[in-house]
Amino acid sequence: MSISFTPELLVPSEQDLETFEALFRDTSVIGATKAGGLHRLAASAEDGAVRDLFAAWLTERGFDVRVDAVGNMFGLITFNPEAPYVLCGSHLDSQPSAGRFDGVYGVLAGAVAVASLARQLRERGEVPACNLAVVNWTNEEGARFQPSLIGSSVFTGDLALQDAWACRDGDGISLKHALQQIGYLGEGRVELDVAGYVEIHVEQGDGLERDGLAIGVVRDTWAALKQRIRFIGEQNHTGPTPMAARKDALLAAAHAITAVRAEADLHGVQLHSSVGRLEIYPNSPNVVPSSVTLHVEYRSPDTELLAAAGARLDASLKATASATSTDYSIESRALREPTHLHHGFAELAYGVGQQLGLPIGNSVTVSGHDAISLSRHYPVCLLFIPSSNGVSHNEAEFTSEQDMRNGLHMLTALLHRACSTPNAYR
Repeated sequence: MSISFTPELLVPSEQDLETFEALFRDTSVIGATKAGGLHRLAASAEDGAVRDLFAAWLTERGFDVRVDAVGNMFGLITFNPEAPYVLCGSHLDSQPSAGRFDGVYGVLAGAVAVASLARQLRERGEVPACNLAVVNWTNEEGARFQPSLIGSSVFTGDLALQDAWACRDGDGISLKHALQQIGYLGEGRVELDVAGYVEIHVEQGDGLERDGLAIGVVRDTWAALKQRIRFIGEQNHTGPTPMAARKDALLAAAHAITAVRAEADLHGVQLHSSVGRLEIYPNSPNVVPSSVTLHVEYRSPDTELLAAAGARLDASLKATASATSTDYSIESRALREPTHLHHGFAELAYGVGQQLGLPIGNSVTVSGHDAISLSRHYPVCLLFIPSSNGVSHNEAEFTSEQDMRNGLHMLTALLHRACSTPNAYR
C-alpha cells in the first residue's frame, strides 16, 4: 500500500506581513498624489527615489543588489552559486495619476517572500535546489517611454539594448539619459540561469471579487495590436482660413478615433480598443493643427480578428486622409501574440493555493505584464489578487490588506515549492 503525503509549505510569519505593510506604506509616499494615488513615471526623480529605498531595504536584508544596462534591479539570494534562480517581481513605475498597487505590490511582495524564505531555510539548515531573486523591471508601463515592457524585453533579448536606450519621452529625453540622471544605468547584463519566474499582480478587473476568490492563476493572455499613426495637415489661422481650404490633422484624427471605437462595438467582449494618447502640433487655440499622432491599440484573444480590424483601420485611414485633405503614415505597428502560460507551473500554483485553503480559480489577462515577456523563454506563473471594483490605472485603485496578505502567503508558499522541487512544474 502506497502512502501519499502533502509536502510542507513555508509561509510568511506575522512579522513578515507587518514588514511588507510597512514597506508598502513607505514606497506609497514616493510620488504620492493628493487623491491617494501614485504618479511615478519610469526613470523620473520619483522612480529614482523609490529605487534607492528598495535597494537599501534589500541590502539591509542580505540581498546582492545588481542593476543591468537598462536599469532592471535584481535582488539575489544565492544558496548555491552553481544552481539556477527562480525569479519573482514586477515593476515600481506607474502610469500618470495612477494607483498604488499596480506593479508595486508584486515587487514588494516578492522581496518580502524571498527574504522570509531565505531566513526560514537557513534556520532549518536547508539548501534548496534553486536560488531566489526579486526583480524590479524598468518601464513596464510604457507611459513615459514607448513601448511598454522595455526592461523585461531587453532581459529576454526580444528588444535590443540600443533600441531601448534610444526611446525618448515627450520632451525628447532618452531612456539612457534618464537612467543616468537617477543613477540607475547599470553595465551590461545580469547573467542568470533562470529556472522559472513568478509574478503576482492585482487583477485590474472584477472577476475575482465577483466570484469570491482570493487568488487567480492566469492560464492565457490576450493579444494586442498597437500602432502609432500620424496625420499630417497644414498649419493655418483658425479665423480667416476658409473651412474648405483647411487641412486639419486633428479633424482627421477625430474621425480615426471614432473608427477605432466603432470597430470594438462590432465585436462585443471579443475586442477592446483605445486611443489613449494624442500628440498635437502646434497645439494652439488659434492654429489649425498641422500634425497629430495617435496611439491606437486593439486587444483580443483572436489574432485573426485583430488582423481583420487592422486591415479595416488601414482602409479607414486612407479614406479619412482623402476626405480631410491630409496625409498619414503608420509610424510603428507591433503585435503581441496571445500566450498560453506554462501549464505545469499553473497546476503547481493551483495545488499550492488549495493546500493553503485559499479560494482559487483560473484567470485570463487582457493587460500586458512582464510575465508575458518572460513566458516566451522560461516557465512562468502569473497570479492575481482581487482589485476592488476592477478599477486600475486610477487613483481610486484599491486592494484590501487581507487580499494582499493572502497573496503574500500564496507567493511565499509557491516560491518555496518552486525552488525546493523545480521538477514539480517542469
